[in-house]
Parts: sequence; structure tokens; C-alpha cells
Amino acid sequence: MRGAASAPAKPATIRDVARAAGVSVGTVSRSLNAPGSVRQATLAKVRAAIETLGFKPDARAQGMRRRNTLAVGFISNDISNPVHAIVFRGAETELRGRGYFLQVVNTGGSPQREAEALDVLQHGRVDGLIMTINSEQDRRCLELLRDLRVPSVLLDREIDLPLDAVLTEHATGMQRAVDYLIELGHRRIALLTAGMEIRPGRERVRGFTAAFARRKLPCPKELIRAQSLSADFGFRETAALLQLPDPPTALIAGGNQILVGVLRALQQQGTAVPAELSLVTCDRTDLSTIYPGPLTVIDRNLSEIGRTAAELLLERMTAGSDRPARRISFPTELILGRSCTRPSRPPVAGKARRIG
Repeated sequence: MRGAASAPAKPATIRDVARAAGVSVGTVSRSLNAPGSVRQATLAKVRAAIETLGFKPDARAQGMRRRNTLAVGFISNDISNPVHAIVFRGAETELRGRGYFLQVVNTGGSPQREAEALDVLQHGRVDGLIMTINSEQDRRCLELLRDLRVPSVLLDREIDLPLDAVLTEHATGMQRAVDYLIELGHRRIALLTAGMEIRPGRERVRGFTAAFARRKLPCPKELIRAQSLSADFGFRETAALLQLPDPPTALIAGGNQILVGVLRALQQQGTAVPAELSLVTCDRTDLSTIYPGPLTVIDRNLSEIGRTAAELLLERMTAGSDRPARRISFPTELILGRSCTRPSRPPVAGKARRIG
């Protein structure tokens, strides 16, 4: 006769965690609810016990006690953008380790949807926000940001409000890319990038023009198209540039979605990279490494940007910090691929200097 089936193991309790970690129940509670108030060594022991026992805190009960949600909002103007997805994963990894989950809201570039997201999420839906906004000049958005009720971190946006922000040194990376193309002999260099109403567009244009100014070369401003980050924009402007009487010999796609449109236009018109057009893009995504790649890329550590944004937000949420707003800026680097070569047409007058 077989013995009776064993009863399923009972879920671990907070007391089990305390016993396994050799700390008090209160210390476990503080580790869950205010980890910033617990010494790192003790916090590590508690987290190890939680992992070993498979302990799952009652998020609903915690929220009632603490009057919060253990949720963080991630507002994106285009979550299909691989850059946003990588940043999201970096932030999620950091937040999940601290007991929070990340709630995504995709505004699709709509100012109306962005305003609705900001308004709804901050009223009891989330404990904090990580966001990239459509425009730094939209009045309604700025008013909502000014009156935010939850801690928030901006991604790659710069506004005159006391909000933490994680930025990228776009101008430096762009200047290096233009320097490299000039060294190869290019003068007819085109730039497709975001509009001037957001920081990436302004900074990339600034770096582009600075590279020519530093070498005392005329800047081909008529080849700068700063309007959008969309694939449609990249396609339309690339097609138009290639039809010019004196088309560019090199092109910089200032955004990975722009690159999609650029490659579509090049394929449609049968333009070979790099034989007929040298190509540089921004951010190393799957597309930049496989076609007609690997491309030369102005790159940055997107995962670390996400983690840093989460760390800034956690600091505000757990410690109630009243410190001044922080701006953390990430460097860019130029990674050489096989998409650039000397122009097939001779350069206009002007002698380049060596980079560096």
C-alpha cells in the first residue's frame, strides 16, 4: 500500500526569510520596503534568503501599508524602437531586483496620449516615472512635468525643471564621425536626425557643424535634415538627397529608425554602400550589424543608461531625497565597420587634418 501523498510545501513567510538570513522580521521588512535604509551586507543576506526560499512578498499588502504600488511607469514615444527596448530592459533588471515592476506606456509620438499618460500614471498608478517625451517645447507637457506628484527621470531630454535626467554626449560622437569621414576625403556629408525641439537633434547638429568649423571647412548645411526620427523621414530625405545634382558622398543616419528608411531608399535606387555612398548610423542594433554591415556606428551603452535611470529613480523613491536634480551624461564612441570608404568623386577644395 502506498503512503499518503505528501502535502504541498507551504509558501515561505517573512519569518522564514528572517530566520534564514539571521536578522529580525523588521529588517526583512525594511529590506523590502526601504532598501536604502539597510546596510549593503545585510541587504545581500536578506536577498539571498529570499532567492533561496522563493519568498514572494504580498505586493498588495505592501502597497496598502506603504500607500504605493511597487510599479514604475516607463513612458516611450515609440516602444518599437530597439533603443527604447534595450534601455527598458536595463531599467527593468535594476528595478525588478528591488521589488518593482515596470509598466510601459507607448504614446506613439502623440502629445495628447503623452499628456494623458502623465496625468493618469502619477495619480496612484505608479510610484515613479522614467520617460522620454516627444518635445521639450510642448506647453501642456511642461506644465504636467512641473506639477508631477511622483519622482521622475528624463531620458535624453533637457528642460528647465528640477528633474533628474540621463543624457548622451551626442555632439562628441557626431564630431568624431564627421572627422572620420573628412579624413577619408568626404566633404558632401549629409545628416538626417531628429528635430531641434529635442536634445538629440540639437546636439547632433551641433557636433556636425563643429567638426567642419574646427577644420575651417565650409559646412554643407543644405545637406542637414533635422526633422524626425522616423523611418518614413529617413526614406523620403535619402531619396531626395540622392536626386540632387551634386548628391552627398556620405550620409549619417542620426537614429536607428531613420536607418531603416535610409536603407530602403538605397535599396530602391540601387545605391551601393560603401562604393557609391559611405554610411554611418547611431546605436548598435541588430540591423546595423547585419545589413550591409557591420556599419560604422556612433554607439553608447544603452543598457547602462537604463540601469542608471532606474538607480536615480530608486534613490528618490526609497530615501525621499531632496537633493538637487542630477544630470548624468553617457559618452559615445565611434565603432568602425565596413560601410565607409573614400569617395568615388574627388573632394572639393580644402585639405583635411588628421583626427586627434
